[in-house]
Amino acid sequence: MIFSSNYFAMKTKRIPSKMKREFFRIPILHKLSYGNYLIRLENHSNSLPTLAPVDLPLLNSLKREGTFITSLEELAISSNKLRDSAEDILSKLRALPIPKIESSITYRNELINYPQILKWGLNERLLDIVENYLGLPVLLAGLIFQRNIADSKPVNVRQWHVDPEDYRMVKIIIYLNDVGLDGGPFEYIPRNLTSSLAEALNYNYYYSGLVSDKYMARVASKFTSNPCTGAYGTVIFTDTRNIFHRLKPPTASDRYSITFAYTSRRPITTFERINYSQKHLQAIASGLSQRQQDCLFLN
Repeated sequence: MIFSSNYFAMKTKRIPSKMKREFFRIPILHKLSYGNYLIRLENHSNSLPTLAPVDLPLLNSLKREGTFITSLEELAISSNKLRDSAEDILSKLRALPIPKIESSITYRNELINYPQILKWGLNERLLDIVENYLGLPVLLAGLIFQRNIADSKPVNVRQWHVDPEDYRMVKIIIYLNDVGLDGGPFEYIPRNLTSSLAEALNYNYYYSGLVSDKYMARVASKFTSNPCTGAYGTVIFTDTRNIFHRLKPPTASDRYSITFAYTSRRPITTFERINYSQKHLQAIASGLSQRQQDCLFLN
């Protein structure tokens, strides 16, 4: 029996994400999945929203470098309500004791009580940018508010890795304090170097996981990484699927940030989904366009 890309797509939609990633160890299954992805790109290519000229440098930088750095002020997207909500959460996070084991404190499901943060991430202009980059309708796949403790520990996402959620994805990271080199900046290896590094490391994007700084340096002693330092309100757009990246371990000060994660509406997997109750969904949907509401649900 010969399986088409469409047949494979329909069947794999019901497969748990972890199992689906394991399937990609089998070359023929990965090839079929990628073929279906290319078909979806082609089918949606004439439906992409028109991008404002001011946002073309951002889009081009994502395609070329994998990352673009700006600020809330430069974006000129209304952010007063986002800031007010963030300051309320910041006061709570700062008051919490430093955990003995974990290196970060994460607000995820609690953010449902701060709909203005979620709504900022559903801004139509942002969705236009993300959709043009993904080439497909957008899913707001994750939203977290995090305090990263200055404990110098190279653990979890403080190690080099590539996110496996989709073939392309976008994360928007907003710094909520000034972040210097010793304050836990987002750090990445440019897109053109990532592919050659992955080959040198024999790294599989779907299941290889984390790479220590020591091992990365040993295998690729001359690799160039770019730490993204910045003031409060710095905004980083990045495709964490196609670049090696990490949160550089903070040593001198804690880092506070919000991260919005976007994939297509049929991602390979999702790690950071928010669990919405019907009550919260109704409250959030008020005033949103149909497109914005659709961004909250898997296809």
